[in-house]
Amino acid sequence: AVVSTQSTGWHLKEPYHPYHFSCQICFKPLDSKIKEKDNTYYCQLCYDTEIQDVCAACKKAIDGRAIKAAEKAWCPEHFVCYACERPLTGEKFMLHEKVPYCQFHFTKLFGVRCFYCDNRSSMQVIKVLNKNYCENHFFCTGCDTLLEEQKSKVIEMDQKPYCRHCYDKFPSDMRRKLLESANAAAKNKKATMKKDKDKKGTMKKKKEEKKKDKDILNATQAAS
Repeated sequence: AVVSTQSTGWHLKEPYHPYHFSCQICFKPLDSKIKEKDNTYYCQLCYDTEIQDVCAACKKAIDGRAIKAAEKAWCPEHFVCYACERPLTGEKFMLHEKVPYCQFHFTKLFGVRCFYCDNRSSMQVIKVLNKNYCENHFFCTGCDTLLEEQKSKVIEMDQKPYCRHCYDKFPSDMRRKLLESANAAAKNKKATMKKDKDKKGTMKKKKEEKKKDKDILNATQAAS
């Protein structure tokens, strides 16, 4: 006897011996409730629990097309913005902590605020001088030349960026004050970092001493 298309109701490319026609996960013999994926056959239980995608929203098995993002799957009708429930199937979306958002709400909730225009942006921003800028808003305050984050020499004055060419036009005493201010800021930052490092080291040492005292106490109690 063989298992064939006639005996199962499924279109099988080749006939099988009954003892070879089994689920590829639990290896139990298959009956008429066969599930197939990529020319591999499974029993109903293994297919539902191990193979078939489960919707991250309704928690039910997805029978048909699934939308996958951030290692999750959704029914097409359940793939919506977490904030406004706008359908995202076929639309541009953004992820935050593996949760989908439409571009509007992602920008509103998680976008980085540009120092120049004060608007939030979901696009790439330039981070320089402890500030964030839209790409088209990072320009020299003196000559309006667009600056490049990696290639341009940027000097800050009154919390505004200037290119090297405009900076060289400043009076020498002003440039000297800017340099002194920058050096003082760098020195303060270095001192703060050292202070934080020393504080962490002290806390770690106290924790180790406390653990050592506790171990001694436990050993003393065990001996008595």
